Amino acid sequence: MVAALMMLIVITIIGIALMRSSGLLGKLAGNTREKGRAFEAAEATLQYAEWWLNQGGNAGAAANCSSTQTLSSLQICSNAIANPTTNVPWTTGYTYTPPFMTASANGGGQTYYQAPQLYIQFLGLNAAGTGAVYQLTAIGYGGNAASVAVLQSTYTLYSGTTNLGK
Repeated sequence: MVAALMMLIVITIIGIALMRSSGLLGKLAGNTREKGRAFEAAEATLQYAEWWLNQGGNAGAAANCSSTQTLSSLQICSNAIANPTTNVPWTTGYTYTPPFMTASANGGGQTYYQAPQLYIQFLGLNAAGTGAVYQLTAIGYGGNAASVAVLQSTYTLYSGTTNLGK
């Protein structure tokens, strides 16, 4: 009888541990999903910035962008964004909503917490003088305020063509 009770206690403890770990694994999977959604939103925003720069004529002269200025249209700034990973959400930058994205402060499900933001900084000409170099910074959100991804890339927009020896 005592042995049976001991076995029942051990089985109960194992069952409770398995239930707790499955709940934790569910939370881990959900967090991974939301972080992935945030990353993809930021990546789509960077691709939009590259496309926008390649349209020619859009680039224009770089302007000094204020740290409290929300950009109503996409423009190129001459100064860097201050602390892009710690000051979230940004008080400056251009808000870009990719096609088919729904953003709502309620988040969750297929809705994103907030539309991604974009900041383009002109860095100058490349070493050969054949292209303009830009730093693109994008922030994307998942389904809640805690799922945030900040991506930066350096993009060179070349002017003219070069002979590659082919």
